[in-house]
Amino acid sequence: MNEPKSIRISGMGGQGNILMGIILAESLVKEGYWVVQSQHYGAQVRGGLSFCDVLYSDEVIDYPKAEVFDILYIMNDIAFSHLTKVKNNGIVFYDSSYIKDLPHIVSRITKKIVSIPASKLAYELGNANIANMIGLGAIAKNCNIVKLDTLIETMKEKVNPRFHELDEKALRLGYEYTEKKYEVNGRG
Repeated sequence: MNEPKSIRISGMGGQGNILMGIILAESLVKEGYWVVQSQHYGAQVRGGLSFCDVLYSDEVIDYPKAEVFDILYIMNDIAFSHLTKVKNNGIVFYDSSYIKDLPHIVSRITKKIVSIPASKLAYELGNANIANMIGLGAIAKNCNIVKLDTLIETMKEKVNPRFHELDEKALRLGYEYTEKKYEVNGRG
């Protein structure tokens, strides 16, 4: 049995990291993967640390928890404690709108680091709340995880219809933001 690929999306409560994980997990299911998704909230609903883990594989997942992650997306410096949980040569994404520099330990763990000014781009699109969709689009494309059409379809099932157009723009923007491509190590 192969170890599943693992993703942690981490940030401050209220940034939409849980929604990112739900949309990603359900999109992976639609594309035929076995998936486990879990959510973790701090004591505060907004402002405290929260994160979402997504594990996926083309085989049954026998244990629903990961200690280290193939992909880590950090939305805010409140989540720096999770940087030590990225696998050696794993992939780190971070929102450079809030995080100017990552701690030096990250460059010792991996050189696969992608800076995305997701919150700044969201603000320029007219709504700071869509930074999560920009980040989700970037992760999906840069790591070749899931198709954009699947993400858009799932997003439309999970968010209020009045946000569909804006969230779709955000997913597309994130998907096209950078040409970097990093394969997640091992089979999924």
